[in-house]
Amino acid sequence: MTEPDSPRTRLAQLVADYDWLEEHCRKQPDLARHAGHLRLAAALTRNVVSGAIERQPVPPLHIAVVGGAGSGKSTVSNFLAGGVVAEANPQAGYTRHPTAYVSAAQTLAWPSYLGFLGPLRKITEKSPSNRDEDVYQIHRVSPSEAADPLTDFVIWDCPDMTTWASQGYVTRLIEVSALADVIVYVASDERYNDKVPTQFLQMLVEAGKAVVVVLTKMKEADAPSLVAHFRQEVLPRINGQAEIPPIPVVVIPFLNEAERTDPGKAGAKYRVPLLNQILALCPSPKEVRERTVRNAVKYLETSAAGLLEVARKDLTELEAWSATVAGGRRTFEERYRKEYLVGEPFRRFDRTRQQLIDMLRLPGPARYADQAFAILRTPFTYARDFVVKLGGPVEVPNLPEQTVLTNAMTGWIEAIQAESLRRTGTHSIWKEVARSFDSGLKQQAMDRFQVVARQFELKEGDELEQAGRSLTESLQAHPGTLGALRFGMLGVDVAAVVTALWLTWPPEWYHLLLLPVAAAVGHTAAELAIRLRVDAARSSARAKREALLSEVVTKPMARWLEDLPASGGSSVERLQLALRRVPEAVRELAALTTATPPANPA
Repeated sequence: MTEPDSPRTRLAQLVADYDWLEEHCRKQPDLARHAGHLRLAAALTRNVVSGAIERQPVPPLHIAVVGGAGSGKSTVSNFLAGGVVAEANPQAGYTRHPTAYVSAAQTLAWPSYLGFLGPLRKITEKSPSNRDEDVYQIHRVSPSEAADPLTDFVIWDCPDMTTWASQGYVTRLIEVSALADVIVYVASDERYNDKVPTQFLQMLVEAGKAVVVVLTKMKEADAPSLVAHFRQEVLPRINGQAEIPPIPVVVIPFLNEAERTDPGKAGAKYRVPLLNQILALCPSPKEVRERTVRNAVKYLETSAAGLLEVARKDLTELEAWSATVAGGRRTFEERYRKEYLVGEPFRRFDRTRQQLIDMLRLPGPARYADQAFAILRTPFTYARDFVVKLGGPVEVPNLPEQTVLTNAMTGWIEAIQAESLRRTGTHSIWKEVARSFDSGLKQQAMDRFQVVARQFELKEGDELEQAGRSLTESLQAHPGTLGALRFGMLGVDVAAVVTALWLTWPPEWYHLLLLPVAAAVGHTAAELAIRLRVDAARSSARAKREALLSEVVTKPMARWLEDLPASGGSSVERLQLALRRVPEAVRELAALTTATPPANPA
């Protein structure tokens, strides 16, 4: 039984994430090439990293013969084997699945670790190369046909590389190329600079594969100029890891019948340089395999930027979804501010204002003087209140707060639904959201809103009551200040009345108007100061109410709505999971390969 955190489990999980990302890419035609990189990453994990961690023995080493259609790959495979072992067919694209050629004298252990060659199934019966299935076959080459220098090598004749969109061919080709320790890249005279095969070569070089280029199907006299042109025009565009050896170029021109049918003898002048270049890249099996593993891990470690490119369109649409949710949130808060908050008088503060005024009344025997002045200023008080009421704004009843909140939330949800329907054809994110609305998302949102609205109602009541109490309690906490205000207010009223009488003595009829005004000077000044203080607290309460709405209602709702595309098993949720897990798994497996060198042959 495999442990949950064992290397095998991590390997399987990493491969599964790469496979999912590849499939995700293939749904977007413009990311077909990135799908190839992800397939290579998965294949390197299966066929190189897994073998290193499980200490698979070395040799055999693997040589993969790759190239474009009609380039002569099967012919080159025959030259490597030293005999006619591969089906060389003039029909371009004839080879449909990989075939391995192994010396019959080779007794080395064939790789047996979990996931070897991934989706490819080994077939035991001999089958023609044009069998178009996810299979591979192994042919034993008799000693008379085998070439001694490559006895400990496996030679793979691979399908063509013509288009990234050909999922079947590309899967089989990349799987074997990832396994290979050496790549033999075959290009014909007419198509040596084709875009897709060159991109494929670039990808293999980025993965740190040792490469030998074989140029074919030219006149022998044209070979030097073609090699020079290839080195000047093509190789400079191939950028790979610094650790890989320089890429050598050899030629196999047009062959006569004898050279084609007897590469070991008649074709020796072309075969020997090819073998020499391969052997030069392979000082020892152990060194070669260590290089293959090391470069594979480095490729996986540096492929994080490619993962972001894979997710670029999804992340762009996710940002658009978040912007839609944020726009709805701003509209919600604006509606609440205009339809409720601006017109809400917060009557609790009117009571607080009256409480503060009452606190300024004199206690004990002094209250009689206070009452006398209250009677004296009564005409002024009534006249002032009448004028204020007559000239003040007409109060318009405010909508209930819950009504405003519910209407704003309904508008927010309906705006999101309309936008998802409008953009449903652009990306799966919008399609999944629109489908969620058909499955009751609106009701789910309103139910969740009712929960946070109730929390908001409880908190806002507490905050409003606390704000009102704080004004009266702060004055009660300073009795000296309170006493000074009380007697100061009375003193101002007394001084105003005395001054008015002194300036206008003897008594006249207009004293009936002047004295109530004078008796209200101190009291009116105190009321004005209290009103300003209470209005400041009222404005502060509005600001706090708005902040509370954001914290308790709109922020949680916006977060829940933003997370919708990345929840419930959606593709975005799976994408985010893969983007998070892949770098972590690669780092862990890189550490394991560093600590676990390849095993020597038994």
